[in-house]
Amino acid sequence: ETPNNSYAKITDPDILKELVNTIYSYQGHISTRNLLKFVLHVPLRANNLVTIKWSYIDFDEKLLTIPRELMKNKNKNLPDFTMPLSDEVIEILEEQRVHTKNRSYVFIGDKGEHIHPETGNLVLKKLDFNNEAKGRKQRMHSFRGTFRSIAETEHSANDNVKEIALDHYTKDRVKLAYANKADYTKQLRELMQWWSGFVVNMLDEELR
Repeated sequence: ETPNNSYAKITDPDILKELVNTIYSYQGHISTRNLLKFVLHVPLRANNLVTIKWSYIDFDEKLLTIPRELMKNKNKNLPDFTMPLSDEVIEILEEQRVHTKNRSYVFIGDKGEHIHPETGNLVLKKLDFNNEAKGRKQRMHSFRGTFRSIAETEHSANDNVKEIALDHYTKDRVKLAYANKADYTKQLRELMQWWSGFVVNMLDEELR
């Protein structure tokens, strides 16, 4: 999995703006809407996204921490996946917290268990973001490519930080992380706050 993977992804500004506004104004299940809003800002893999637990979120520090063994790369030399959360993401989670009524998982389905990994993809198809030829096909995994492609040209953070945001580790990065116990939280916070602002700035005024 690399930034230039074969997954179709939306990068055209006009189509991306339409996608952002369509997600924010979606009138379906609240968990599905908040799931899609969340992945706009935090480009996790679908399996990690739908299985986020409230215990992984530190509202005071505005941090999401997912145990390493639950990530795709389970290398024990790597730290747990830690992602700073923007103010917008905290608002999304606060709204979702009211809805979940003390459930373990953040994004729940009708039966109270976590939402299915394919739910987001089905909704994106339903919302007419399914035409690759017109540059408007988006899937849950595509949000990772959208983020990476735009950050590549629009933000000055080094490639290491951008890749760690996606939990991409080459052998060299694993060695570096193990040797130095590097903490990229500060750089990640700046990058992800910028990305959230980029997304929010695409919203129509009435949705902000």
